[in-house]
Amino acid sequence: MPPEGMGSHSYYNPGIWFQILWAITQFGTALGILMSLGQLVLEKKTALNRLLALIFLILGLIQGSFLLLVSGYYVEFPRISLIQFPLIASVGPILFGIHSVSQDRDSEEVSSLGLEKKHLLLPSLVWLVYILAVLLLPKDWILEKISIFLRETGWNEGEILLSSPILILIFYIGLILKGSSDLLRWEILQEEWTARILAFMVVSTFLNLGFGGIYLSSKMPIFLLACSAMMGVSLCLAYLIGHKRPEFFQVLQEVSQATRQKYARSLLSGVNRQALRDSLTQLMEKEKLYRDEKLGLADLADELALSTHQISELINQELGKNFSAFVNDYRIKEACELLQKEPNRSILDIAFEVGFATKSSFHRAFQKHTGKTPSEFRGSQSV
Repeated sequence: MPPEGMGSHSYYNPGIWFQILWAITQFGTALGILMSLGQLVLEKKTALNRLLALIFLILGLIQGSFLLLVSGYYVEFPRISLIQFPLIASVGPILFGIHSVSQDRDSEEVSSLGLEKKHLLLPSLVWLVYILAVLLLPKDWILEKISIFLRETGWNEGEILLSSPILILIFYIGLILKGSSDLLRWEILQEEWTARILAFMVVSTFLNLGFGGIYLSSKMPIFLLACSAMMGVSLCLAYLIGHKRPEFFQVLQEVSQATRQKYARSLLSGVNRQALRDSLTQLMEKEKLYRDEKLGLADLADELALSTHQISELINQELGKNFSAFVNDYRIKEACELLQKEPNRSILDIAFEVGFATKSSFHRAFQKHTGKTPSEFRGSQSV
């Protein structure tokens, strides 16, 4: 519930929708911080993990800063309330970094965060201005400007200052849309669940901007909370995807590469495709690379002296399937053989031997390929 007893600086209307949005925003604030910590405690952190940790933390803190403004607590913490400006300026570049990593786009100048250094420039400038402001400007002056921003419609200093971070965000959303245009084609959206999730993220971002725009024009706090609540909903979706579909970004990468190849000229022009297919078959059937649970496109590309885009095109165009399906075909085939030959061996042991990392991923893939669970398959073979 919104805080009581805020007196003259209370800034809310305790209607039912307001209270619902308030609760979602509170939950989203805590969830964003917890999800960020969850990425940071992973033993083997990649650039993607670091970027996800940052975006989860930033979305959580933005929601927290909105709560300060709506509740009236900005009076006690005016400098902290201003942190939304550099946070909003940071969202776009980090989302673009996640987009680039998920599409396996490498750069010669990448920071330890996994983001190209040139994309750190704009948010760094906004952070510098924020730090100078909170250090040099008196608290009463900051409080007065925040109060004007919250209560007066029209083009004042607050809107002018906020326009820079919002323009940075819009610019990067444009870059992401440009790079994802193939994935957002109607035929791809119908076929690929990863593309539909990406489309939802795009729509939710525009809804956020829409609610923010309505708030700036009306200064009705419920629209600020609606903007914040959409962030909370997006975080909930990200949490559910991470647990239900931990392979989301890998699949998105594969779908993205396959889609780009579908609408672009071949990367295998002048290459002996049959020889590559024979070499690929040799690696899988003789050397059984699929048994490596961490096997990725990059590993196969290194073995065949190809780029990840080329090996992806080879699998998609020549074999008619994506990387995950290609590898899982071999894993399930051997699993079926072991289930028949070794009826007393545990199913989990077989799953690990053929290359699956978890029991759930094995069961899901096995049922998709055979129409039966491993136990049902073993039972049917013993009849």
